[in-house]
Amino acid sequence: KKIKIHTVLSHTSNFSFLLRTHDNCINISTTMLATNDYNDYRFRQQVESALSKIETILDTTRNPRYAEEKDHTYNDKFGLAEFLTNTAMAAQANALERLGMDNAIFHKLHSISAKDKRSVTLRFISEESCDFVKEQTVDVESKHEFITETEEVKTTESEKEEKTKTTSRHKVVTKVKEYHWKVTVTYSLFAFPGNDPESGKIVLQSREASTVIVTTGGKQSPLPSKFINDPIDVSLTWLLQNISDQDSFNCNFSIDREATSCRTPRQNEEIFAAMAFFNKMTYWSRKIRETMEHVASLTYTRGSYHSVKPESHVDINSINDDGVFVPVLPLFETPVEQSKKSNALTSSDSITPTMLISLGKQKDNADMSPLLPIADINKFLSEQCRSLSSALKKLEDSFPPSSAQTLMSAAEASLVLLSHHICSIAEHYCNGVGYIEEMLRSQLVSAIGKEIQSEDFTEFILFHNRKLFKNEFVPKPFCHAIRRPGHYPDGVLSIERTGNGDFGTKKTTDPVVTFMRKIERSSSVPMFFPINAATSVEFTGERFLHAWICHEFGEERESRSGGFNLVARARQFSSFLLLIGTVSGPDSFDPQHAIILQNKDEVLIPLLLNQLPTPKEFKDAIQSLSPEQQRFAKAFRSMQLESSVFGVCAVQLKPQLELLLGLPQFSLTKEIKLTQDLLSLFIDYQISSDLLSFDGVDSMTSSEKVEVVKGHVAAVYEMIQELKEKDLRNAEREADMRVEKLGGGGFSYGGGSRGVRSEGGDRRGDRGRGGDRRGERREGGHRRGGGAESRGVRSEGGHRRGDRERGGGVRGGAMHKAYVAYDTAAPPPPARMAPPPSPSARMAIKPKSQAQCDLTKTD
Repeated sequence: KKIKIHTVLSHTSNFSFLLRTHDNCINISTTMLATNDYNDYRFRQQVESALSKIETILDTTRNPRYAEEKDHTYNDKFGLAEFLTNTAMAAQANALERLGMDNAIFHKLHSISAKDKRSVTLRFISEESCDFVKEQTVDVESKHEFITETEEVKTTESEKEEKTKTTSRHKVVTKVKEYHWKVTVTYSLFAFPGNDPESGKIVLQSREASTVIVTTGGKQSPLPSKFINDPIDVSLTWLLQNISDQDSFNCNFSIDREATSCRTPRQNEEIFAAMAFFNKMTYWSRKIRETMEHVASLTYTRGSYHSVKPESHVDINSINDDGVFVPVLPLFETPVEQSKKSNALTSSDSITPTMLISLGKQKDNADMSPLLPIADINKFLSEQCRSLSSALKKLEDSFPPSSAQTLMSAAEASLVLLSHHICSIAEHYCNGVGYIEEMLRSQLVSAIGKEIQSEDFTEFILFHNRKLFKNEFVPKPFCHAIRRPGHYPDGVLSIERTGNGDFGTKKTTDPVVTFMRKIERSSSVPMFFPINAATSVEFTGERFLHAWICHEFGEERESRSGGFNLVARARQFSSFLLLIGTVSGPDSFDPQHAIILQNKDEVLIPLLLNQLPTPKEFKDAIQSLSPEQQRFAKAFRSMQLESSVFGVCAVQLKPQLELLLGLPQFSLTKEIKLTQDLLSLFIDYQISSDLLSFDGVDSMTSSEKVEVVKGHVAAVYEMIQELKEKDLRNAEREADMRVEKLGGGGFSYGGGSRGVRSEGGDRRGDRGRGGDRRGERREGGHRRGGGAESRGVRSEGGHRRGDRERGGGVRGGAMHKAYVAYDTAAPPPPARMAPPPSPSARMAIKPKSQAQCDLTKTD
């Protein structure tokens, strides 16, 4: 598993919590090689098939089973991994021997690797050519036959008529030009040391074969005249390095269990290298098999041409190694008595002449190990050689001999079979070591009772931290109450993990747990933060330094949704200022964002934790840079480290209001309405504090000082209310002007009236009777005329309502209220509005008559 440890530092001051997030992460990871995934179903199919074969190889008293079914120790798992690797190496060598690598060639290659310290590469090359042979014309009979019957009547001497019928058959013969082409395939399998294929080349096998194909329709070559395939290489260096040459070739693979990179029997550098070799052998074998399949396809019917020798057509895809025994099996057996084991064959007795290498000698403590004896494994290897030879013999009987001039012979069929077998050996090995890791994992899960996630590991660490550290040093959840000493909290500040839990079953919002150091107010120096280019604010208070370690496994970051949030919550009738930024120096805080929280506000701010290279990674990265680039990289990293000091400052507003207004301490604690009004004046209306601060004598009591401030607040609110009313009246006037411009506004029917309520509560637009006058009081004493009746509203300064008349002149400094006279007695429908007059046209204005009073009433 990959564990990512995030280091987070924090700093707080003056009812604040300055959190420093230092994303300089420590990555503890193991480089894992990309290998085949473990397939449990396929693995158990392979083992079950092999166990049925083992029953015929071993005595009936033997009972090897799956490793998980037998009692064993942790070291036995390492022994099993080494056992599988050595067996797979021996099995692979047996397959290479059938490819032409006999004992002499193997000895020479081993000497090159062990003594000369040079690499050894196995290469397969092939090329194809197509040459024109001849052109000939052939008669091709049609598939259809035409039958003609002829009836002939003859008169004999006795004057009798005899009828005879003659039947003739005809076929259409077409002359077709055929073009004969000779297709030649040449391939070679050889080993060479170093990087020069022509220097010291050792040929294992090679062959050249040809066939003739026929095309019609034109003298156009069906294949390229010459095509050379890319060479297919695989390195044998790892295999040769893990084989010792003493009395005979023995496999000596082992795992360094004391190495720091060794995690499990599967997770170690030696197994990684082994799996890399077997994966490369798999790729090499598959490429050879694909080449042979391509060669076989040249003799098939391909459009308009086919082979002259149909007997050479073979089904190469039917070749497989299902009947070949693979001895790579992760089996354990309960240790038996020494006397019974002594009856087994020794290592030297079990080696048959067909085996190239063996597994070596039995270890001294093998009697107590559940591993199978070496003699049994040599029996398995002998069975592999026997079954492999039997399968090759069947191919020799089914395919033409290699000496025949056919593209596909027993030699090519053997290559295909051996490539299948090499892939099977690699698959068995990868599944075997994967089974060991899966067995170890399942046993651990069974012991714990669940699969461990990062949250479980964090809980495990916290549990042990409580035992390891003293109470004052035990990590605590990052959840701080924003409060004044001895008072109820105004809010809460925390860092919480968010997102779905395991498989989306729950949502976790637990605060992160950090190591914390508290710096008291008395021992802390003042800090500053700027609010503009000319002003800096000094603040003091308690400060907290936090360190946070976050654990994550493998690809958990990519596969899990959610992250970490900085959460701030304010309580009802409480407020505070939250500043977020970075600590740019020992006594300076650089805020980037700020927000005021009050009255149950809640803010969630996602924390983006971008990782910085560790010191070792940074040092390794700049090692090969130029001196100028190194200086720039170091300076830039210094800036990154300084800017990564994440700070959060929480400032309570009530203490600041008391200090700003000159009120005693705690005087606003129970003045909820006054506090809300003050915040509204400062935040919403941007009122200067000089208009609200206490300006009386200092000898007044706390309640009297609060009353003075209340009076100032009430006076300011009264002034604001008057300004609101004035703005409202101005808005109404603008609305009236727009209505008048559009043609007189609304109408009343049957003597009724429509109107709106004025500020004084009166209703304008009442129905006028007789010669009474309508209107409200006007301070200036002026009256707007309108025939026998006039209306008006109160206007400041005694002026009549209305300014410059767009359609006409101005009367007496103010526009008189007038109505548009219509030619008809009945008003137009309400849905139709008269279009606005053009600015250059003058409207016809005349006094309103009594009849018009009942028809046109407007607000």
